[in-house]
Amino acid sequence: MRKLIVLALMAMMVATVKPADASVQNVRISGWTDNTFIFRKEFDLGRGSGGTDHQGVYINQTGLQVDADLTDQVFVTIALISERGWGADNDEASSDIDINLAYVTLKEMLYSPLTLVIGRQVFSFGNGLVFDATGANNLAPGDSGIRSIAQDLTKQTALDAIRAILDYNPLTVTVFYAAIDQGDVSIGDVEDNNDLFGINANYQLGDDMDSLVEVYYFKSRDRSGNTEIVGSGRTAKTDELNVFGIRGSTNPIEGLNVQLEFAKQNGTTQTGSDTEHSRIEAFAFQGIINYQLPVMEEYNPVAQYIFTKVTGDTDLTHSGGGEYSGWNPFFEAQGGGHIYNTLFDLTNSVIHSVYLTAEPMEDVTARLALTAIWLERELHDPDGSGPASPTLTVRQPDGGTVALAAKSDSNFLGKEFNFDLTYDYTEDVQIGTSIGWFIPGSVFDNENNSTAKQILVNMNVAF
Repeated sequence: MRKLIVLALMAMMVATVKPADASVQNVRISGWTDNTFIFRKEFDLGRGSGGTDHQGVYINQTGLQVDADLTDQVFVTIALISERGWGADNDEASSDIDINLAYVTLKEMLYSPLTLVIGRQVFSFGNGLVFDATGANNLAPGDSGIRSIAQDLTKQTALDAIRAILDYNPLTVTVFYAAIDQGDVSIGDVEDNNDLFGINANYQLGDDMDSLVEVYYFKSRDRSGNTEIVGSGRTAKTDELNVFGIRGSTNPIEGLNVQLEFAKQNGTTQTGSDTEHSRIEAFAFQGIINYQLPVMEEYNPVAQYIFTKVTGDTDLTHSGGGEYSGWNPFFEAQGGGHIYNTLFDLTNSVIHSVYLTAEPMEDVTARLALTAIWLERELHDPDGSGPASPTLTVRQPDGGTVALAAKSDSNFLGKEFNFDLTYDYTEDVQIGTSIGWFIPGSVFDNENNSTAKQILVNMNVAF
């Protein structure tokens, strides 16, 4: 925390000094600090190393941001972040301060419709079913101080990217390139970088229903497994993933919003040796209905139903060429804070979620949620020999995994109940509580599977 205080003082000093090579018109300093108590139990569904699986910890997440307006439509944003468990040693591994954002925005670049954003930034498209700069939101980056505590709760989310935004109102087109991992940056013959490219077009129809249509294409090219040396005679392959999609949103009647999204993935993925690949053919579909209920209007009740389907493969440990139909979670950002989102990747799933949100009193928001999950495809014996004995990998908050025995003739993964309560103490202070229970389904090959439970209590202060 001392580091953050020092950096804040330095930022304020910078705000009062005129640089020699740039004219600063305005500087804004903002930030937040979030303290969270986490209680979690039986996240291994009773099948871990024995005994009671229990976690009770406090974490602190703090951010400090400086925004500077320069001349000629030039803007600079720099944000620092620290994530750590309470009582963590003040060392680089557990409580270091990281650069979360560092980008420059050039408006009306070359000509008025073009905005260029360069550097470490956050951006997303649609509802985060396919792409959000956070990446798969049940994983934390390696330099997060809570990666080994509660990596699914990280706020350390950004991509190093170049983003061009063309605003042809009512059409907005975004083209971007992001470096996921530059791999070996020393001089040599190894090309092992991981790159991401994309284009998204959003068109506002301008009708009475505020309808919009969004289409996108993303391409991931991962050479991180490439160890080919020029002249060695080896042929190393590259993982390539193409994602095509379309999303629509409309408001057919007052208080009702309907959204539909469909996406397809194809490409190749390395499944064995560096010359052995599987062809990818996977699909995702999501439907969302939001309805402002015309009853008890003083409580502002809103009902929401979300249906999500992402294809799977009968063998989650698929290897050996052929076709692979499991959906790649890609850069999804849905289900944050839910137990099922912590435990399972967004693949091979059919998810039904119902939410009811209301404001029972001033400054208080309550939400009830029920989620039921099925496997999109039943699991089978990986190698096809002997009795069917597949396993299902369950992620843990500390970054580990647990392999659970599964039934090959069942696909009900489980159901989850959640209750969230948020209190806006002031316009700067928010206190929240989230309680959840995940009840394992019949797919798990054990009658004694335990219910996973969690309680999250946090206080966020922003300035």
